Amino acid sequence: MDAAPQAPRKALVACQLDDDPSSEWITRRDAITRLAAVVGTAALGEGLGEVSSMQVTRHRVPVRGLTAPIRAVQISDLHRSWCVSQQFVAQAVDMAMAQMPALILLTGDFVTRSSRYMPSCTQELSRLHAPLGIYAVLGNHDYVCDDHTGAPVIQRHLRDIGVPVLTNTSTRLQNGLWLVGADDSREGWPDDVAAFEKVPANAPVIAMTHNPTYFRKMRDHACLTITGHTHGRQINIPGLTQLIIHSGTPWIAGWYRSGLSPGRLYVCRGLGVIGIPLRINAPPEIAVFDLTPA
Repeated sequence: MDAAPQAPRKALVACQLDDDPSSEWITRRDAITRLAAVVGTAALGEGLGEVSSMQVTRHRVPVRGLTAPIRAVQISDLHRSWCVSQQFVAQAVDMAMAQMPALILLTGDFVTRSSRYMPSCTQELSRLHAPLGIYAVLGNHDYVCDDHTGAPVIQRHLRDIGVPVLTNTSTRLQNGLWLVGADDSREGWPDDVAAFEKVPANAPVIAMTHNPTYFRKMRDHACLTITGHTHGRQINIPGLTQLIIHSGTPWIAGWYRSGLSPGRLYVCRGLGVIGIPLRINAPPEIAVFDLTPA
């Protein structure tokens, strides 16, 4: 079920979303740091409190072809690093398990710059359990960590705790629900055709990929696609954040559709941070989806 990650690639956008200090483009880490300086000390105090105040959001989702209700929990963007502690990951795991999920979906960016944080991350993630299983996709930071060599290490640590990584592939769960995973659209090689290849027509499907930008492809599939990556902008000051940080996607947080396309998108704000331990108007989120027969 695991697929070995292919050689990473790097795409430049108006503001790069990695934290490579050698880049000639402004990185998101630098942008967030500069924005934090603009915000000032008072806002910093407010934001630091928001980092630790996790929110559980709940969503009822009718799924065509589903025969019985299922509760799925999404954990995204843990970013275990110097500014995201193992204790924080443990708190996220406790909160996720308190929702009594039947299915747990991990949508990438387990670390930020170094895979050396992965053992402490998976030590906590190993406490997750769900009757229908736990599945993951990789995020851009999982690829770029360890100087763009970290993806196999991240995938191995997940496999060691029994979490399959769905890279452009699908799997049928024991209750008949199909789960589809597409690779990261910034640093991986996403292929929605391959990801959906084995899924029967009219089957109940939930899809996951890290970056909402790839919804431009996933929207043509009649299913819910869940993503992370954006952190809800992490520091979200209307009229200011958008001038400094260009996310490269119109889909920042919450629910979206695209024209007449059949697909639906949910963008989770995720849990961790990059660059600075600060969130403003974008509190960390665990998303709970109560899937019901349509």
